[in-house]
Amino acid sequence: MSNYSLRASLIALAIVIASACSHSEPATVVPGVAVQVDRTSGPDTVVYARSITRDGQESANGTRTVVRQVIPGPNGTRLLEVEQRFPAGGGEIVDTAIAELSTMRAVFHRSHQPTKTMQFAFQGDTAYGTVLTTQGDSAPREESVRQGLGGPIFDSNVLDLVVAALPLHPQFTTDLPFFIYEKGGRVPMAVAVRDRTTVEFSKLGPRDVWVVTVAVPGAPATVWIDSHTRAVLRVRYDISDRKLSFTDERVTPLAG
Repeated sequence: MSNYSLRASLIALAIVIASACSHSEPATVVPGVAVQVDRTSGPDTVVYARSITRDGQESANGTRTVVRQVIPGPNGTRLLEVEQRFPAGGGEIVDTAIAELSTMRAVFHRSHQPTKTMQFAFQGDTAYGTVLTTQGDSAPREESVRQGLGGPIFDSNVLDLVVAALPLHPQFTTDLPFFIYEKGGRVPMAVAVRDRTTVEFSKLGPRDVWVVTVAVPGAPATVWIDSHTRAVLRVRYDISDRKLSFTDERVTPLAG
């Protein structure tokens, strides 16, 4: 299937699911926690340089490219489509996430990995999907998935964008539910503003940022968010039991 055909099919399925779940005034994923997302309709491409630290040794490891755009949804609503490409062992991972623009509620997710392809549609309290695994010359193995979510949810693949859309302020804290298939579906994570400070970035220079922590199980994250534009400038995940961390730092110039 061509990239255009694949993208068209993803959008069509996302709209069908969103239509089934839509209502006149979408509720927030977490009651009392509203998000504010950039509503620019045109495609926006941002490139991050990725570095990996193993046992204290840092090395460059390619880039993560994020393409974000607003697409039409049912009944005049709009959806946010985010495609990300980044290096993985033996190849590249391409993730596509589609969410309600007004709430960031997950609608659809697809992940194409070197040995696995996963896709999920989020409808009501349930994630429906398939996982296709390929290994060597063996025949591909396909598994149907139905995971209970316990309510609306965010997609962990756009975790940094969700954090950037939060109403950040000093001492801000909340718990957000993110979808991680490998961990059973719904994964609550504590989110907290750690600081507001000026940080020097290699390509962007000094920027006033919010520094926000997210308690991702096994890989706690720190997100640096520009306080004026709400752009994600840096994301770091620390995997202590493997003495490993990886950091994505924005190299695309800021618009403002």
